[in-house]
Amino acid sequence: MRTRKWLHSHLHASPISGNLEVSCFGGETESDTGDYWRLTIEGSGKTWKQDQKIRLQHVDTGGYLHSHDKKYARIAGGQQEVCGVREKRADNVWLAAEGVYLPVTDSK
Repeated sequence: MRTRKWLHSHLHASPISGNLEVSCFGGETESDTGDYWRLTIEGSGKTWKQDQKIRLQHVDTGGYLHSHDKKYARIAGGQQEVCGVREKRADNVWLAAEGVYLPVTDSK
């Protein structure tokens, strides 16, 4: 889904779990440091490859992008909460299911 918004977080509590709130915010001309995330690749290598797991860590809060089985009842009914958690855990890794993949060439 294309929202044209930034993945955003801050120190506010998320509505269901009380973790760090994550939302979509701003746009092409509206952004702040709450939109900054650090991508780290799980495993070896410096290039994010197809089918390789990653973590997204929020720069300002240190929280890792996370989801769980808790769902919204009223607002966005039935959708899972996406939030930030402060600890690196086995269940806060992500995998891109769709995207544009470029061939990787070995540099000599």
